Amino acid sequence: MSTGRILPALSLVLCCLLAVAVVGALAGGAGAAGSDGASPEPMPTNAPLSVEGSPSLTAPDNDIVRQTDDSGSGSDTVRGRPRFDAFLSQPTVTTGGESTVTVDLLNRGEMRFGNELDDRVTTARSVRVEADADGTPLEVKSREAAVGDVGTGTPTSVPIDLAVPDDVDDGEYDVEVTVRYRYTGQITSTFNRHNDRTATERFDVTVVIDEGARFAIVDADTDAQVGGSGDVTVTMENVGDERARDAVVTGEATGSEVTVGDGASDVFVGDWEPGENRTATFDSTVGVDFAGEAYALRSTVGYRDSDGAESDSPAARTGVTPIPKQSFPIEDVLGTLEVGYAGTVTGTLENDGPLDVDDAVLIAEPQSDRVQFGESRYALPELADGEATEFSFDADVSGQADPGPRQIRFTVEYTSGDGTVAIESTDRIEVAPRQPEFDLVSENTTVPAGETRRFTFEITNRRPETLSSINAGLYADSPLSAVDDEAFVSELEPGESAEIWFEVAAASGASVKTHPVEIDFRYDDERGNDRISDVIQYPVEVTEPVDDGGGIPWIPVVIGVLVLVAAGGYVYSRRR
Repeated sequence: MSTGRILPALSLVLCCLLAVAVVGALAGGAGAAGSDGASPEPMPTNAPLSVEGSPSLTAPDNDIVRQTDDSGSGSDTVRGRPRFDAFLSQPTVTTGGESTVTVDLLNRGEMRFGNELDDRVTTARSVRVEADADGTPLEVKSREAAVGDVGTGTPTSVPIDLAVPDDVDDGEYDVEVTVRYRYTGQITSTFNRHNDRTATERFDVTVVIDEGARFAIVDADTDAQVGGSGDVTVTMENVGDERARDAVVTGEATGSEVTVGDGASDVFVGDWEPGENRTATFDSTVGVDFAGEAYALRSTVGYRDSDGAESDSPAARTGVTPIPKQSFPIEDVLGTLEVGYAGTVTGTLENDGPLDVDDAVLIAEPQSDRVQFGESRYALPELADGEATEFSFDADVSGQADPGPRQIRFTVEYTSGDGTVAIESTDRIEVAPRQPEFDLVSENTTVPAGETRRFTFEITNRRPETLSSINAGLYADSPLSAVDDEAFVSELEPGESAEIWFEVAAASGASVKTHPVEIDFRYDDERGNDRISDVIQYPVEVTEPVDDGGGIPWIPVVIGVLVLVAAGGYVYSRRR
């Protein structure tokens, strides 16, 4: 056979052998995978991403979507979800029997659109809890527990029964806790849209096997209010069978808005016998932006055991609920403000609780430099929870101000613990256009040329306050002149009227037409301020001079005749 035929044949044989080898390898792999009688399970698309020591979250595959609007851009849209923490308040158990540990679930909620926690999207519904101790010598005896709905706030306790063999070594063992629930992830009120979801969260909680001194939190309380400071008190019990010597209790809070001491605080409680309680008190501060209803307090105990060795207990945790933030709604804010005048700003403030307040101050700050408050701090009286009080501020409005609405910022300052808390709100008032202080009316302001006339005016106080020491002045220019140019009124209450008069003369050569006179007022307002009114121009009608007719002056003639008759009679009587 020639070389040209042998080489193609060998190539064909080698390709066939290679194909057979590949098919055999694939068949062997399939047989190995199916050796336990089950096909390999595909990786789910929603497999959780877990980090050791942290909860893992399974994204929901079975969303129940009703008219969902994913934009979430409307002002009436809220978006969020529950978010759980799980911890054991007493994690230590003994060997040789069944023990119950309590898993505390704290729903701290998470808002993705919206500022405040909204229980419509942060409440977990139909919560179910299941524990699994695979990979440990412990055995979970409890079945899946139906918890119901869990909102943000106080932790929800779920008991888990564990069987602990006699031969288990002291130490820490992780038990996996799975929390399944439903929730509404988004609500758009305008369009009645909401998005229902299901979710799963998994946590590793640490169970401690220890036959020495062990500690459990039996009570925790605080008098600190959101936005203020106070004490947090924790009571712990030595639930072990060994005395703890020179014990020190440490307290620490989780979360950025809560501080216990300087982040951690230690309290020495001395020797601690089994079955005894010890109480430790720590300083605490709760930030004004604290959004939850409870925070987790973590306490550990450092002590010397029976051998004198230093030891630290596992951390015990519990939920602590601070006093809610104080609320002071302000209503019925009204102003008697007018361009160029002083006025008042009044309103009603209520202490909406939850605590009584006895040292609060209300501060009013106009957000315009054309409005000034004489005294901006108003000391509030002692206010019980639910009690209201009225307030009033004096204010001045510049004559250069424009009429219209003005914003005022109100701040309530009160003492909480060792600090001062400030709560702000805003409201609007109206600044009215400038109005004359007085109405001025006269029934007749006519004067003939070359004559003098008295003009009587009625003045009315148009201000919403009593005006006093009212000096009126009249000013006239040629051809008019003021013969009597001043008048005085001692006092006018709002809406009250009085009469004043002036005398005005018109020159003999005055033009027959309307001429103006000017009248202004100088007065004192209710605060004792000396004020001058705007000038009021009032029309005076100059008429033709009085016509004497150019005839015989009968009155002088009659008088002369009478005088002559009298003289003649006298002479006649003398001659006789």
